[in-house]
Amino acid sequence: MTTPMSSPDLTAFCQRDRRLPRLGDRPPPWHYRGWLLAYGIQLHSLVPAVADRWDYHLRTLEAGRLLDEPIPQIAFGPPDNKVFTLLRDWSRLIGRDCGGWSDFHILLDWLCWGLALSREAPRLSEEINEQLYRQVNLQPLLEAPYDYLGEYVAASKAKGWNPTGFYPTPHSVVELMVRMLLHDTGKDGRDPRTLSIADPCVGFGRMLLHASNHTFCLYGQDIDPLAVSMCKINGALYAPWLSFPLPAAIVGTHVQPPPAPLPVSEPPDDAPLFRVDDHGQGFLFAD
Repeated sequence: MTTPMSSPDLTAFCQRDRRLPRLGDRPPPWHYRGWLLAYGIQLHSLVPAVADRWDYHLRTLEAGRLLDEPIPQIAFGPPDNKVFTLLRDWSRLIGRDCGGWSDFHILLDWLCWGLALSREAPRLSEEINEQLYRQVNLQPLLEAPYDYLGEYVAASKAKGWNPTGFYPTPHSVVELMVRMLLHDTGKDGRDPRTLSIADPCVGFGRMLLHASNHTFCLYGQDIDPLAVSMCKINGALYAPWLSFPLPAAIVGTHVQPPPAPLPVSEPPDDAPLFRVDDHGQGFLFAD
């Protein structure tokens, strides 16, 4: 039987037991919103490719000001092709359409819950949750930073996988665009970390991932809610301040992106716009 899960307090558990939930606990680990994020934060200190960005992010929050250290840099690409195989294998654990679109979609919901990016737990049996808990390992994604989710969706030829016809701009091109845009930052005396970068068609967030090497103030929107979910997952993996924005008191700027210089047309068929940024930063695992 698949039922929605309640959300016990992960912070309270860690404070009481001085460890993360594990198999054998009641409730089991996957009932806690943000349980996977806690492991991802630990992995950041062990995987050189991500430069322990989570530690930098949390120390900035603790200090309540910009640190006297530059943003730790991440190089995106080339990918580790085994990660695409892992994504397919993890999707197949769901067991609804042999690793197809339905399984992958639910895997994304499961990741969003575990990374504290969603407030709704996926409707999965305890057996499937345990299989995912045992099999999903974020380390391969961190060891070779890349937009694996976007590439995985765009490369699929199956019907229904890419209904909006999304095609990700190659990482090398995005890196060039970001460097051209930000080549003269700092010349006006302003800390580049407080500059606002907005992507009105954010997709899976590649532009913002590369811009995260320069600034904390990252904004994006898209008509595809699934794309926004994957963008937030990428942020939790590689650029914490994208998915868990720093408060205005730290970055010293407004919490809304600047208005568009030109009128923004309405999306087709009144499709909603979904924002990446959510300035409700606080305790990472709190409801």
